[in-house]
Amino acid sequence: MKNCFKKNELKACIDTYAAYPEELARCVYTSRLIGSNSGLVLHGGGNTSVKLKSTDIFGEEIDIVYVKGSGSDLAAINPDDFTGLKLAPLQKLRSLDALSDIEMDNQLRTNKVLHTSPDPSVESLLHAFLPHKYVDHTHADSILALTNQKNGAAVVKEALGKKIAVIPYIMPGLPLAKDVMDTYESNPDIDAIVILNHGIFTFEEDAYQSYKQMVDYVSRAEAFISEKTRNKDIPSIYTITGSRQAYNSKTAQLSQVIRGVCAHRDSAGSLRRFYVETRNTPELIRASESKNAKIICASGVLTPDHATRTKNKMAYLKSPSEDNDILKKQVEKAIEDFKSDYQRYFHDQKNAKNIQCEMLDPYPRLLLAKGYGLFALGFTGKEARVAADIGVHNIQTKLLSMAMGEYDPVSESHIFDLEYWCLQQKKLDNRIPLPLQGQVAVVTGSAGAIGYGIADRLLASGACVAICDIDRPGLENVHSILAEKYGDDRVEDFIFDVTDFDAVVNTFKKISCRFGGIDIMVPNAGIAHVATIEDLDPAKLDQVVSVNLKGTFLVIKACIPIFTRQETGGNIVVISSKNVFDPGAAFGAYSASKAGAHQIARIASLELAKLGVKVNMINPDAVFGDEKISSKLWDLIGPDRMKSRDLDADGLKEYYRQRNLLKTSVLAEHVGNAVVFFASDLTPTTGASLPVDGGNSAAAPR
Repeated sequence: MKNCFKKNELKACIDTYAAYPEELARCVYTSRLIGSNSGLVLHGGGNTSVKLKSTDIFGEEIDIVYVKGSGSDLAAINPDDFTGLKLAPLQKLRSLDALSDIEMDNQLRTNKVLHTSPDPSVESLLHAFLPHKYVDHTHADSILALTNQKNGAAVVKEALGKKIAVIPYIMPGLPLAKDVMDTYESNPDIDAIVILNHGIFTFEEDAYQSYKQMVDYVSRAEAFISEKTRNKDIPSIYTITGSRQAYNSKTAQLSQVIRGVCAHRDSAGSLRRFYVETRNTPELIRASESKNAKIICASGVLTPDHATRTKNKMAYLKSPSEDNDILKKQVEKAIEDFKSDYQRYFHDQKNAKNIQCEMLDPYPRLLLAKGYGLFALGFTGKEARVAADIGVHNIQTKLLSMAMGEYDPVSESHIFDLEYWCLQQKKLDNRIPLPLQGQVAVVTGSAGAIGYGIADRLLASGACVAICDIDRPGLENVHSILAEKYGDDRVEDFIFDVTDFDAVVNTFKKISCRFGGIDIMVPNAGIAHVATIEDLDPAKLDQVVSVNLKGTFLVIKACIPIFTRQETGGNIVVISSKNVFDPGAAFGAYSASKAGAHQIARIASLELAKLGVKVNMINPDAVFGDEKISSKLWDLIGPDRMKSRDLDADGLKEYYRQRNLLKTSVLAEHVGNAVVFFASDLTPTTGASLPVDGGNSAAAPR
């Protein structure tokens, strides 16, 4: 493992956070070095701390320990992500024989220096008890590959030498903190402590030295593993993390089926859909085809901390069929087998511990399919990505561990204790889901004002959104705005031509491999042309019809197999036009093509009802863009309209505002709100036309 410490970067970090104590800035820097290496920690895992002196409001000097906030990502941590805790009261807790979870949480909260600081790590007492200025903790893959062996303690000592101590797995809290401190006091010359099935702690008086000890011991573990697995054909653990997927029909089909089978009603009767992220790099394909694949899935996680993100085991699918009906039955059996085992695990542990608690959902978060790779599920796109990253590391580390000897995970009892631990559950996002959370929306024509407004409102309502257009610069502009606002993990851009059916189908495969499938289809791509019938070039008519009518038809057609495989219904919301009911002179190509698309949508509402798919139309009028995202239609027709009415741009907008009954400006977000209304299934409506025009009697559906 490479030591990435650089003095100039440390200085830059200290300068950046000059308003904070220098010791804390040093801890921030080394924490980021640790967090940036996925072989050490993943997605909020691990924790770090620094002890320093401060002055209270009475001018008295007190000792403070700054500990990483619970769930904070070390890779992007800053000083405010650490929680300052009064050290003396926490150290006094060592004298207690026991401390309940509720009381430990209370003690950590009441000893915060700032009440606005995040919840401190559940490892805070361990950091407080150790006397060293800097303490670092990771779930390093190579360390876990050693600890999760039969006779793991002996293997760790053989690999890492005499200057480390090894203790059995103990759940985070007072008992673990006391045991670590007792171990250190019995062996004050040690450089690190390894906890079986949990990871490694290093500690020093200098931030660099603690980080260096971490890198050195992990490097020793890597070298030991490399020697023990020499000449064995094992994919490298460090080369595939972050690689997502190659796009193909088989993977997309399986992802859609998995997603459909795992969709379920919650206790409130709401349909909960998962996102599915695919990882099918060549190394993972090999792992899925290995003789140990089933064992990998049936054995437990590397460390209990992972179980809250991935559950303890993975579902396994052997030799998926290319026939959709057979494949669905195979997936159903794999999921039912997983659910049955999870329910058995829950009831066994609940009864053995004689406790009362509600079972979490029994659905897998990881599924390994032979010849296909890894499929990760999550109620949010982020949850699916986190599960996928952890799953990759679990698979690769298990392969290494099995190549060395016999993989020996922690007991189900320990897994249950942590998975159902109230303090661990606090790390998860337990907010009430937004109305479209779990759904995947596709919006064509996203580079323009209306497409942007639709995507924005869908994202605000919880959906993950694939924005699509043929205009690369415009689409990239929209993507950058939306990603900054909602996060890059929830919005993806795809360049394709809606008039090319192969391109449409291939893009939908990519979307399915990225998010799992499609639930909301919004055909919005459109072009306009101004010409009287007499002057209308037949080639221009073909072009407008090809985009507006044929493009709408093709994206609807391409969605149908996906809706069929998922079996969870869906929504198609066609962005039609007021011109369908109130056409204008010299606008025949646009009006006729939009009327055709409107009719295709009505027919789709008749044909797709049997799938539970609702098809509705929205008829906007006079939706202008702004300086950031223009309206392509008004870019085309606006100059002519301004000239004919002797108006400037602002005057033209005011003209159309005054023209409608409500005397209001119709915005792109209003169209987006209408899409969200239909997609939210608030009413059992299909085949409807909804005007979004401020009121136009001539354009009212009739």
